[in-house]
Amino acid sequence: MQKRDSGSATLACSDGGKSSLTKSFTAPSKRLEDGINFLSEQRTWNSMLDENVPADFLSVDLGIPSDSSPLEDILSVQSVSRKREILDDVDLLREQLKISSGEAVLHANVVKHLTEEAGISGMSKQIEMERMANDEIKCKQQIVSLENQNAHSVADSQEKLDTSELSPYYAKILKQLNEKAFQLEVKTADNRILEDQLEKKASECEELQETVVYLKELIVQALQIDEFLPERIRLQQQTGIGHDVGSQGHNDNPLSSDVSEKPLENTSQSEIDELKQKLCELTEAKAQLEVRNQELLEESMYAKGLASAAGVELRALSEEVTKLVKQNEKLASEVESARNSTPRRASHSPKAARKGSHVERHEPGGKRDTNSSSQREQALEAMLAEKDQREAELEKKIEESKQKEAFLEGELANIWTLVAKLRKAEGNCKDDSDAIHTIV
Repeated sequence: MQKRDSGSATLACSDGGKSSLTKSFTAPSKRLEDGINFLSEQRTWNSMLDENVPADFLSVDLGIPSDSSPLEDILSVQSVSRKREILDDVDLLREQLKISSGEAVLHANVVKHLTEEAGISGMSKQIEMERMANDEIKCKQQIVSLENQNAHSVADSQEKLDTSELSPYYAKILKQLNEKAFQLEVKTADNRILEDQLEKKASECEELQETVVYLKELIVQALQIDEFLPERIRLQQQTGIGHDVGSQGHNDNPLSSDVSEKPLENTSQSEIDELKQKLCELTEAKAQLEVRNQELLEESMYAKGLASAAGVELRALSEEVTKLVKQNEKLASEVESARNSTPRRASHSPKAARKGSHVERHEPGGKRDTNSSSQREQALEAMLAEKDQREAELEKKIEESKQKEAFLEGELANIWTLVAKLRKAEGNCKDDSDAIHTIV
């Protein structure tokens, strides 16, 4: 409010200056007092900015030199008042940007806090995240509107003032605004990543809750079974005691009591024995299946290791094959060049034979040429032999690699069959466990 009051005072002063320049020259003492008041208000405003605004925003010069004369101060009041209006608008926009950035930081902190507490309550945090997302969208809209307002204010101020005086100031402000916008975009991207992580954690929490519910149901079923078995045992004991009492009290008709109580005992004992046998069989089958499952897992791990090693070997073999193919191409090119060079030299020999006197003079040179050509032919023959040997070695390596590929394909087929068996065994185990629960 002090800034606005000072700005209005300076505006009033500037309007008075616009109305008549004669008054400014006729009453210099009044103008000097107004200039001094304006400078004192500027100092108070700068001190308040130092308290509230960071140092990056206070690097703007208002255009009033410290060692200026009173007349220059009086003449610069109008331009300073316009600058003050624009600076007030820009300061308001800065404060709004600070508020929005502070809200964004608060939202980011809340999002982090929600990520830490996501394992405790999933649904409530999702609702809070949705609210926070809506708040962030509102903040973004506010920031966009503030940027638009800032752009419009900058355009208006550039129309009002000379661009040569305030262009660096607005360039700095625009740079700072762009940096703030980039930081907000980065924060929004981080918030999106955190939202994705929270959704994943919420889904995991839901799965864990489902598993907990399923385990609770299993525990309840087990407790019911534990409660049901002692009741059956008590009933058996009571039936045995009743049978003893009946045999002592009713000695006259012992056959009828035996006939009535023995079927109950026999049926209960037979059911218990059958259940025990089934439980023993199922536990043994479960243990066997677990052992088999572990063996199959070990075999699958071994097969995977073999497959990886085979892949590495195949890559190495392919690299060697490519190298050898390149070497063969080089050797073939050398052999072809040598073969093309030998007939040319042979074509020059009859011309030399026709010249009798010249041939007799140059016999040692011809012998040297023949010796060098024979040596080259021998070297080329040796190179061809080496080439044939390398080709044979390459063919052997290719055959070995094909055999290894066939072996690995067979092992992979075996692995897939083992995996299918494991899946079937797991399905059978689940069916057996369900059957046990239903029987119990």
